[in-house]
Amino acid sequence: MNKKIFFLFFVTPFVLSGYPAIKVVGANPSILIAQSIWKPFSSKEGGFSLLMPGTPTQEKKTTKTEVGSFPINIFSVVREKEAGYSVGYLDFPQNIPLNSRNTNQYLSAIATGFAQGAGGKLVSQRNITLGNLPGREIRLQFEQGIIGKGRLYLSNKRLYVVMVVTDKEKSLTKSIQGYLNSFQLLNNSAAPGKPTPRKPSIDELNADLKQAVCSQNWSQALKVIDQMIKLAPSPEARNQLVTYRSQIQGLANSGSKIPPESLPGCATGK
Repeated sequence: MNKKIFFLFFVTPFVLSGYPAIKVVGANPSILIAQSIWKPFSSKEGGFSLLMPGTPTQEKKTTKTEVGSFPINIFSVVREKEAGYSVGYLDFPQNIPLNSRNTNQYLSAIATGFAQGAGGKLVSQRNITLGNLPGREIRLQFEQGIIGKGRLYLSNKRLYVVMVVTDKEKSLTKSIQGYLNSFQLLNNSAAPGKPTPRKPSIDELNADLKQAVCSQNWSQALKVIDQMIKLAPSPEARNQLVTYRSQIQGLANSGSKIPPESLPGCATGK
């Protein structure tokens, strides 16, 4: 399959700086409640979920090629002066003989076609899996220092593409990796018979943290913060959470009881 496959649909020369930040609010004593730009997003029709740095816009279109017409569904978020984050899927026509024996051939052709169609250079690719699903991680190079990093997965005759385009890769390394790692299939088809435990989102952990802080359950708050540190989307966010953890640890060690009105969002009736 050496056709030029079709993907003009993710890569746009974004003018891309900075990285996701955690907002904090103070109290006396200082209690910080972390908030994140990363939100869980799922597509029931597409059968996938992942974290997105904002509310994605959706685009549907059909691309015609020599081997058939491909309806494409794309969800994307562009963070100005930072990066463009996209996820999409398409279903191959039934007449394409895609099977377990030629999966690698198709993934190689798709990776090459993707780079050519986007006007970039495919500088690396490697085999990956998502449960039992075969995949390919790719890296594209564009002009002006812009790179694209993404993953392709084949599930039966459906192709999923998860992609980040940026010229701020060094400052966004953890965000990019977290974004790509967050992609999951909703029906657990990636691991038949072995459902993947769902990891809580930053927002869910933040709600758990607030509940623990408001009830002054410091040991529980520390457990939640430890989970949030692992999911921190940037070094800055992680450092803020580590600082916050030391404050909570101090309260746990002292056994202090704090008036609820001193804790943000915890006052009775608020």
